Amino acid sequence: MEKNKLQLDKIKLIIKELDLKNDLGLAKAIKMSSGYMSEIMTGKKNVPKTFGQKLEDNLGINRKWFDFDEGEMLFVPKIENTKDIGEVQYPIEPGDTPFIKLGEGQYNMIMPLVSEYAYAGYLSGYSDPEYIEELPKHTIVVTKYHRGQYRAFEVVGDSMDDNTKESIPDGSIVTGREIQHHHWTSKFHTHRFKDYVIVHQTEGIVTKRIIHHDTIQGYITCRSLNPDKENYPDFDLQLDEVKQIFNIVNVSLAR
Repeated sequence: MEKNKLQLDKIKLIIKELDLKNDLGLAKAIKMSSGYMSEIMTGKKNVPKTFGQKLEDNLGINRKWFDFDEGEMLFVPKIENTKDIGEVQYPIEPGDTPFIKLGEGQYNMIMPLVSEYAYAGYLSGYSDPEYIEELPKHTIVVTKYHRGQYRAFEVVGDSMDDNTKESIPDGSIVTGREIQHHHWTSKFHTHRFKDYVIVHQTEGIVTKRIIHHDTIQGYITCRSLNPDKENYPDFDLQLDEVKQIFNIVNVSLAR
């Protein structure tokens, strides 16, 4: 019973630190039914043995901290398995991406993750706050707070793999900062951020390098890094057919 009480206290701390509002917000974040979560919080059911793993998989919470009081609350991913595409500059729009202090000037930045299996659903649910809340979470380590709307996407396919240090291989997780629609009439900063995630109404979710942005005609020219240009030729996308654009600021490499 004592362990269960300690875990309930930790659950309340997690809700506060991650700004999940209440136990319903936590239930959505870890894909647990709200009814089951309510029974846990009211003491009708004990915290299940799998709860710590759910916290680690979906929110980056250290399972050993939750289950055995070992280590820090936050599970810090291996930083050597990530690479920065560019410094996360001051974003152009405010947002509510949550952060957790790690100490020594570092913060864990937590954002929704769109996996390969969520691609189809994201096209219709990208603007639905409830759908976004239900997505699993991805974390990256940063050295300061950054305002803006961020998403993480699992890369599908080898179109951005050219076997160089700029490759974004299949299975990698890219972190992107959304470029709001009213900024699309100004040229994108492709000298600073070369690669983008583009959510298109018919092409779906694509990760590409933007090599040209025509603000007059309203289109972008996209390029794959894969040298096989017969299968991966350059192509144009009309911006009025695009739902979202994210400039990629970090890549967590596929293992």
